[in-house]
Amino acid sequence: MSIRAFLKDKLLFFVLQLFFLTFLVWMLHLFHATVFSVIYLLCLYFILLTLALGNEYFKKKNFYETALSSMDALDKKFMLSELLDRPGFLEGGIFYDCLTECNKSMCDEVSEYKVSAQDYREYVEMWIHEVKTPIAASRLMIENNPSQVTKDISDELEEVEYYLEQALYYSRSNGVEKDYIVKRMNLNTMVQDVIKKNSKLLIQSKVKISLDCLDYDVYTDEKWMEFIIKQIVINSVKYRKENPEIRFAAEEDKDHVTLLIGDNGIGISSRDLPKVMEKGYTGTTGRKYAKSTGMGLYLCRKLSDKLGIGFSIRSIEGEGTQVKIEFPKNSFVHM
Repeated sequence: MSIRAFLKDKLLFFVLQLFFLTFLVWMLHLFHATVFSVIYLLCLYFILLTLALGNEYFKKKNFYETALSSMDALDKKFMLSELLDRPGFLEGGIFYDCLTECNKSMCDEVSEYKVSAQDYREYVEMWIHEVKTPIAASRLMIENNPSQVTKDISDELEEVEYYLEQALYYSRSNGVEKDYIVKRMNLNTMVQDVIKKNSKLLIQSKVKISLDCLDYDVYTDEKWMEFIIKQIVINSVKYRKENPEIRFAAEEDKDHVTLLIGDNGIGISSRDLPKVMEKGYTGTTGRKYAKSTGMGLYLCRKLSDKLGIGFSIRSIEGEGTQVKIEFPKNSFVHM
């Protein structure tokens, strides 16, 4: 808060003071006061006025500069009122009370929203688990009545289960830290498990699998990591070309163990690539070649961020896509 800004804000006050001084001098002259008395009273008035304005200026300056510097330093701006003391001047006190009340109201709203979101998440998870029961019953009926029709129904049920699983992981993605166990895992074992669980899809799509140098141990959560790898495999199958192939490889450097998953599919255009991991973004490829929700890669990136794992994509349209997953190596993880 500059002196110039403070004085500009007091412009009306100074105009009124000027009128008052003019009236005062006129009254003193009317009562035949001496020149010395007039000058003395004017000097005393200006000294007292300067002291009053100076006191007001420094009070406001200290308060507002503290507020601005605290605001810049805070990540969570709504916590500003917690760092400020109630100022000793009227406007600052009113401002502080309003800020405190707004902060309390906002915290109440957030708490109510969190409770509502938690209830909704629990309902979604319960609903998904309940839906699995009729799906399992349907699979049993399909096994007891094998035919081309039931085979087609089984394929559709697999797709339903895939979207149910995606919905379940999405509902849990904001609370990954409460639902994961980091332990030592072998990359080759994880990749083999994903391939085995999705073998039917890979065989039907005639996808060739190539594994190279995967015998590395990493620290991660098995369940969440398998979900991420599965999403990448399904995307590779969706956007395949003739003679499809998915290549798994790993490499190690000083700080990371990196899992590379590449395919020879249709690739991603340079226009879509920067946005392909955004929530709900399907892009040209998703709309043209397959049904796409735009959630798969978004969930992969979100879960990777929560787990402290690097996740990036390189792609050339018409040639293929490569996903890089980086597992950090550091003393904390090993401990």
